[in-house]
Amino acid sequence: MTKELSMQELLDQQEQLLNSIKVGEIITGTITKINNDEVTIGLNVGFDGVISVDELNLDKSAYIEDVYKVGDEISAVITKVSEKDCTLKLSKLKLDMASDKKELEAAYANHKILTVNIVKTIERGAFGRYKSVEVFIPISQLDTKFVNNTREYEGANLEVYIIEFNEAKSKMVGSHREVLKERQDQERKARREKIQAEKEEQRQKFRAEKQAEKERAKAEKEALIDSLEVGQKRQGKVTNIVSYGAFIDLGGVEGLAHINNLSWKRVESVESVLESGQEVDVYVIDVNKETGRIGLALKDVNNDPWDLIAKEVNVDDIITGKVVRIIDRGAFVEIKEGVEAYLPISHLSENRVANVSSVVNPGDEITVRVLTFDPSHKRMSVSIKDVNKEPEEDYSEFLNKEEDLGSTIGDLLRGKLNK
Repeated sequence: MTKELSMQELLDQQEQLLNSIKVGEIITGTITKINNDEVTIGLNVGFDGVISVDELNLDKSAYIEDVYKVGDEISAVITKVSEKDCTLKLSKLKLDMASDKKELEAAYANHKILTVNIVKTIERGAFGRYKSVEVFIPISQLDTKFVNNTREYEGANLEVYIIEFNEAKSKMVGSHREVLKERQDQERKARREKIQAEKEEQRQKFRAEKQAEKERAKAEKEALIDSLEVGQKRQGKVTNIVSYGAFIDLGGVEGLAHINNLSWKRVESVESVLESGQEVDVYVIDVNKETGRIGLALKDVNNDPWDLIAKEVNVDDIITGKVVRIIDRGAFVEIKEGVEAYLPISHLSENRVANVSSVVNPGDEITVRVLTFDPSHKRMSVSIKDVNKEPEEDYSEFLNKEEDLGSTIGDLLRGKLNK
């Protein structure tokens, strides 16, 4: 009777212990036995725990013996209490899944990148495993470009962002596309910043070189201007032609040769004398070192034809020339190159002339008498009708102080005729 009571007490204790163990609780024990399809766990509750190979959360290619050994401590979730054989069914997988889901939730909240292994693909996307949890990646989130075949991703390890997390519905959605796009954006930004930095460096270098070149050119220009003197002969190159003259580069500084200084002859247009790019010899006629303005002449300022002809021609001289142009009031006659005289219409003939061209025309060679001559102002007038006129005699010798003040010009003339 005592023995039966002792057995009853034992059964009661076992029942109480079983009742105290709840499904879903986490329990820790030591591995006491390893089989091909399960491990046995020794627990401090008077019962053993069993974890099947499917609940150990092993890699597909791994065996139990590769991961666990007898004596290893292991924690698992109680999934079932078996009163018949007094064992507890445990799951390491469910314990790991709970922990792994928390990591996924944190990654979702903190926008953190996780790496998943693609274990399965379907037409609409791919399933990636993060530790013990599966994450679905829609086909639109597999790449930044269009994906035609999801099978290309089988077995691949992909970095993803968790873009949807719903533990109640066991819905975890990842995006590899967002990771790629973010990387591309970062790379583009880095490239832009690098290009911008390189451009800025080039700009700084260019500005420094330009400033140095500007200072060098300025120094050279100042030195060149300082070396110029009026009357100097210099070699230059025509850089620009305008209606009123030509700009000529003297080797770093430009001067203006006015149309009036291109030739001693009359110049109708600058283009008739010079052309752009032409190399010419010029004379310096003016230098303003304060403003940097330089006046140039193509004509030889050291050999003014008016100065030369002043030694050869006097008033009343009979000379020859060529008619170069006519106007309503007369004509212009070239006496020598660079020297033109004015022939008034009133001096074309003894008779009245209504039209200049009825007497002379451009190109005509004519003989004329010098009426007035002022080389200092470059002026000369001539006459055709006075060519054969006798020059007036100078009677000043007869008009001295000792002569009778009562004498008249007529008396003087009669006296001269008598002589």
